[in-house]
Amino acid sequence: MAIDVTDATFQAEVLDRSHSVPVIVDLWAPWCGPCKTLGPILEKHCDATNGKVVLAKVNVDENPSISMAFQVQSIPAVFIMKDGAVMDRFVGVKPEHVIKDLVDALVPLGDASLQLEVASEPEPFVINDDFDNELAGLLPRVKTDEAAKSRFLEILDIMGAADPRTVGYRRKLTAQLF
Repeated sequence: MAIDVTDATFQAEVLDRSHSVPVIVDLWAPWCGPCKTLGPILEKHCDATNGKVVLAKVNVDENPSISMAFQVQSIPAVFIMKDGAVMDRFVGVKPEHVIKDLVDALVPLGDASLQLEVASEPEPFVINDDFDNELAGLLPRVKTDEAAKSRFLEILDIMGAADPRTVGYRRKLTAQLF
């Protein structure tokens, strides 16, 4: 799902919405050749998620406040927003397979059958203050092992955006995947 966002609609369409679904913010301009390449790729893969990842397109010429807020110096610039905060970012065009993997990694865990299986056999709640060791063990496997990637993301969700380690682990995950 792609939406055009303005300075006036940014709060509702990006920040507020990012509390329920990941929002990819694409800062672009009509005169930017690389933007014309990247935009359709982002749109294609976000559309394929059926609303589980939203693409917010911002024309920087018409909405300078947003690009100033992100301190953008070059476009295309892409920011991934979750829970009202920047989760990750990149500048320039990336290959389509990288964009697909990035968007796929943002889609909530599993398909309907997997969710039913998890719902019927809930894991016991365990207070675990040692997420660092588990994340370190999972990290080398996240690219080739979907279960490891899912568990890694699940731990990050449990830790939450307030945990100072979360941003660093999200960066490590992105680096490992791409």
